Amino acid sequence: MFKSLYSGVSGLAANLTNLDVIGNNIANSNTTGFKSGRVTFNEMLTQTIKSASRPVAGGLGGSNPQQIGLGTSVGSIDTNFAQGNFQTTGKNTDLAIQGPGFFVLSDGQSRVYTRAGIFGLDSENVLVNPSTGLRVQGVMADSSGVIGTGPMTDIFIDPGLVVPAAPSTQISLMGNLDSDSDAKGTVMESPAFLVAAEGGDLLTDMSGETLGGLGLSVGDTININGRQAGAEINALSITVTEGMDLDTMLAEVQTSLSNAGVAMNLSVAADGSILALPTSGTIDGFSLTVVGKTQFNTNLGFPSSMVPGTGGSSSQLRAYAQSDDLLSEMFDASGVSLGLDTGATSLDVSGSIGGTQTTVTPMVVDATTTLGELAMEIQYSLNVDSQPVEINESGQIVVRGEVGTATAIGDISISETGVINSALETAFDFAQTQQASDKKTFSMATSVFDSLGDEHTVSFSFEKVPGQNEWIWQANTEGSETILSGGSGRMRFSDTGTVSAFTFDDGSSSLSIQPQPTGTEGAANLDLIVDFGEIGALTGLTQFEGTGNLKSIADGYGTGSLVDFNIDQSGTITGIFSNDTAQAIARIGMASFSNADGLTRDANNTYRRSGNSGQAIEMFAGEGNGISLVPGALETSNVDLAKEFTNLVVAQRAFQANSRVITTADQVMQELVNLVR
Repeated sequence: MFKSLYSGVSGLAANLTNLDVIGNNIANSNTTGFKSGRVTFNEMLTQTIKSASRPVAGGLGGSNPQQIGLGTSVGSIDTNFAQGNFQTTGKNTDLAIQGPGFFVLSDGQSRVYTRAGIFGLDSENVLVNPSTGLRVQGVMADSSGVIGTGPMTDIFIDPGLVVPAAPSTQISLMGNLDSDSDAKGTVMESPAFLVAAEGGDLLTDMSGETLGGLGLSVGDTININGRQAGAEINALSITVTEGMDLDTMLAEVQTSLSNAGVAMNLSVAADGSILALPTSGTIDGFSLTVVGKTQFNTNLGFPSSMVPGTGGSSSQLRAYAQSDDLLSEMFDASGVSLGLDTGATSLDVSGSIGGTQTTVTPMVVDATTTLGELAMEIQYSLNVDSQPVEINESGQIVVRGEVGTATAIGDISISETGVINSALETAFDFAQTQQASDKKTFSMATSVFDSLGDEHTVSFSFEKVPGQNEWIWQANTEGSETILSGGSGRMRFSDTGTVSAFTFDDGSSSLSIQPQPTGTEGAANLDLIVDFGEIGALTGLTQFEGTGNLKSIADGYGTGSLVDFNIDQSGTITGIFSNDTAQAIARIGMASFSNADGLTRDANNTYRRSGNSGQAIEMFAGEGNGISLVPGALETSNVDLAKEFTNLVVAQRAFQANSRVITTADQVMQELVNLVR
């Protein structure tokens, strides 16, 4: 009877403990880094009423024992170290742990461990938990930013931390140097000038009296057409060959006609026309034609009927003028005469040099004046010394001015003195084919630092050697510094735009600079390697047509003071300094245990080592141990409220059931007492 009472009492006690744990879980559902607990139960010692018996051979079989349990007891209260979710805070000192592990905190005497990464700096700039003052443990870096392997200590963020200067050792040059950087002079070209064709003139360069060029090309077929004595001349033709002149063409046509039984003499007249003279029999409709060549067909037509002794002529043919051709016999590019008096006249020659109009130069022209003499007069008028004005193969006057914009040529004008000669003025309508430009100089500058952290500006200028893939470079400083050696040199490029050589004029291998004036003490001399790129590769400096963004970058930095810090996933605290450098200050330590479930809960969401937790294994996050940190975030409680409420209902019902056992036993005992009445 009393056993049921005791069993009910033990059930009440055990489920009360379960309710306590569930209540604690629910209460800490918003506690940062909190790990929920659970309760397990064990059956208490049982009372054996009858022991078990084994079977007897040939007799009774075995029987089971008869036992009555004496209730339940709390078996264990375990901690659930499952990963919690992350809540972003944006505060750079808040940290959440991904994976197993604990932060190590100290009160100066002993250490505790926590998953709650709520940290900040105290008044002494020590990293602490601001609610408890417990100090975060880790390893401090040395003055060079190297984190060693010594024991964990308090993490101190020194606001006066200074990074010493690092002197520059190398300057890297990058960008494109425009290959089209030579100084240039103006190039002006007139329209083509023509003269009456001669037998030795090239057929493919020839023009007609009208419609301009004949348009013949090598390979064209010239058809010979006509009738003699009413009979069609059989299909005859010749082919335009490389270098064929007018005499050669006429000879081949005459030979073809002769082979066909047509007697005709063909020759070039003084005015450039072709004279066709039959020697026997009248020839009607004679012409030379090329399919699709309207200019040729129009100019190579003859009278409809030609008789022996008289014959007929084609239109006048023109050829490109040469320097020894007479001005009085000159035609413009359309075949129109310049209209110069064959007696004596005067031409006014003028132009501009560097934007300033030149004085008009008069030139007397008579029947013996040549185109070459006019070109020479233009040269004198425009002060061209380096290159003569010439007549090219296309009969054009080509004027090449002196290099540079100061001597740029423009507004070339040739007119007849006192006479309005539109044909002449139009024929000398010069067009600019190259604009004058000055030599381009490219430069770039960068800052370098000496051993005392002082900043100095070093610039490089590049100037192209005219007509070559070579550049002259010069290094300069802007202050009182002195370039000791390696301040100038030459740089060559290959025909593919890559660097082929970089040399120093004095044979040095680097640029040496004295940072302060001579005779004064200061920083050590700077010895700078000039990195121009890899030979034969498109790195560093290149030479292609077109401008590029030139820049130079030097290593080194000046002295810097701490302005901010951040924490990365490995727990490394990196200082940000005023000289735009970063250096490690410390690294937050971590701890793990062989049996984390054996840790003892302590106040303020911390744990202490126990005899069953094992020793703390000190380590850092991100070293292959499955631990990493999430900066700017906190780990939330891993309490599952839905599960806890379910457990709460189960515990409540179990408590009620055990109370019913006690009530029922009491009623039975009451009935037993009533038996004596």
